[in-house]
Amino acid sequence: MSRQEKTVTAVWVTLLAAATVIFLVVFQQMPAAAQAKLVAGETKNLTVDPALIAQPTPTYIKDGPLVSAALKKAYTRNVKVQLQHFLTIKRGAIKLALSESTRYIDYMIPILERYGLPAELAYLCIIESGYNNTARSYAGAVGMWQIIRATSSRFGIRTDSWVDERLDFEKSTEGAARFLKYLYERFGDWELVLAAYNAGEGRVKKAMERAKKRGLEPRFENLRLPRQTRIYVPAFYAGLLIAMEPERYGIFPDYKPQEDFFRITAPGGVSILSLAREIGGSQESIYALNPSILRKRVPPARDGYPIRVPCILEPEKVNRAIAGLNEVRWVKYTVKKGDTLWEISRKFGVRAGSIDRVKSGVSPSTIFPGELLMIPLLPKAGSI
Repeated sequence: MSRQEKTVTAVWVTLLAAATVIFLVVFQQMPAAAQAKLVAGETKNLTVDPALIAQPTPTYIKDGPLVSAALKKAYTRNVKVQLQHFLTIKRGAIKLALSESTRYIDYMIPILERYGLPAELAYLCIIESGYNNTARSYAGAVGMWQIIRATSSRFGIRTDSWVDERLDFEKSTEGAARFLKYLYERFGDWELVLAAYNAGEGRVKKAMERAKKRGLEPRFENLRLPRQTRIYVPAFYAGLLIAMEPERYGIFPDYKPQEDFFRITAPGGVSILSLAREIGGSQESIYALNPSILRKRVPPARDGYPIRVPCILEPEKVNRAIAGLNEVRWVKYTVKKGDTLWEISRKFGVRAGSIDRVKSGVSPSTIFPGELLMIPLLPKAGSI
């Protein structure tokens, strides 16, 4: 190659590099919606090169009935509005939700399938909570699936002063699956099911009856429902479309690794501190894997309570340690006028610091007449 040819080649390389830098700078400064259009193109073909997807969704999700419905309605006005909303105002929240989803999704899908439900319902948590176990709404809905207490009692989710299983990603998925299956058996239409999950089955039933009186088919689009519910179904479709192919929309989630743990059965009533000390773990890791535990103790259960522990611990060592722990039985005591903590502790033969309030689950410093206390009855010294 001559010197002149080398010079020309160098110039072209420099120009190409400069053009690449300019494109990247302009792309980053473009509005999110414009970025999404640039990534998606003008085509209506909702496919993408698999090589571009860092973490593709499971193939069996892409064949589900709700995915098919989302694809059919992807270019309807309501779904397009929700896509625009997610890709602009809610862009950061969607990215975070998808990043968190991979911690739980592979545990949730088998539960849904066991109840005969579409696997893609696992992505309902995108719009319910962003996969936040501790999410709470103004209406009192709690957890990843945003379940109210009345629903939890109907569908086998334990909520009491010891534990709130709405905060547990597996237990709450079980309850949500029972509820969704019940709704589908009642309505037989997934859009009506989603509407009922959001607004309540009674409200949807009344809206269907009103639609019939107006001579309309009782389909979702014909129902007079609260604005939040009318948005809810297209929002789910929009979230599902993004979840399947986020890179298509210019969103690149930082996917988290799946939660890694194994289960043990711990004696009820034992303090988490004692449990952690015996198995060689930390209180923080146990609480993080078991967010449904409300007190600092293992919830009472006849045959022990299932607890998740980090996989870095040795199962054999952990099981030997648990075998040395005894169940701690608890009784409720109503404070009488004139009672003191010292007198109550002497009466039951326990340390005053081991007595808990029923509501708060912490050792009281001052007690009041009529207040309920939890007293541990110890079979073995040092168990609490």
